[in-house]
Amino acid sequence: MQSRKYIHFFGVLLCCAGLLASIGCAGGAGDIERREENDPLFRRAMTQKNVDDVDGAIDLFNKVLERKPHIARAHLELGLLFDMKKQDYVRALYHYERYLELRPKAEKRELIEGLIRQARLSFAASLPHQPPGAIEEIAMLKKEIALLRGQLDAKPPAERARATVAPAAPAKPAAALQPPPVPKPEPAQPAMQQYVVQSGDTLSRIASKMYGDPNKWRMIYDANRGTLSSPESVRVGQTLLIPR
Repeated sequence: MQSRKYIHFFGVLLCCAGLLASIGCAGGAGDIERREENDPLFRRAMTQKNVDDVDGAIDLFNKVLERKPHIARAHLELGLLFDMKKQDYVRALYHYERYLELRPKAEKRELIEGLIRQARLSFAASLPHQPPGAIEEIAMLKKEIALLRGQLDAKPPAERARATVAPAAPAKPAAALQPPPVPKPEPAQPAMQQYVVQSGDTLSRIASKMYGDPNKWRMIYDANRGTLSSPESVRVGQTLLIPR
């Protein structure tokens, strides 16, 4: 394990030497990075790095990226610090890859890719259990995911939505939706009902029984004018028509 660390360390040192040489020799890309190096906060971070204040340098480089996320050189410096000083290979990989995203045509791309390969191998070597072929399998899965994402992005928006949204449940066929039953009309009630006069009944008392209102006696009288000569001519046993 110790020998692996030394091998990784010297490999990173060799890559760093190549990086410094390419930064000095590159044209347009080197000019961009030199402008990034002139950022005051970036210079402070480099000062901390040069005096081996690793945590202080990491903190300042992160602040550079918070203020100016486009400064790719800060990602490269963070990648080297996490790789060489902290042996935090996961974070180192993140910053190396972010650097290449921001500088896809960098002159030192091959050197960065070499650092990425070494960091992956070192991370795999640091795991307590190392299944055979795990690194290669992860790399293949990443490529497949990137390919699928590219295919999905190439589809029109409507097809992309259908591919990512679960299909809705099929609607029931129209034949299965039966209209509610129409209620049958109730038979018409007769306009009159019959009432047999009891002992002590008067038209007012009958109206009170039938309508709950003794003042409606005239309705009964008008309906029975054929049999009643006057409102007082009501007889026991007589059948009267009561309007509804």
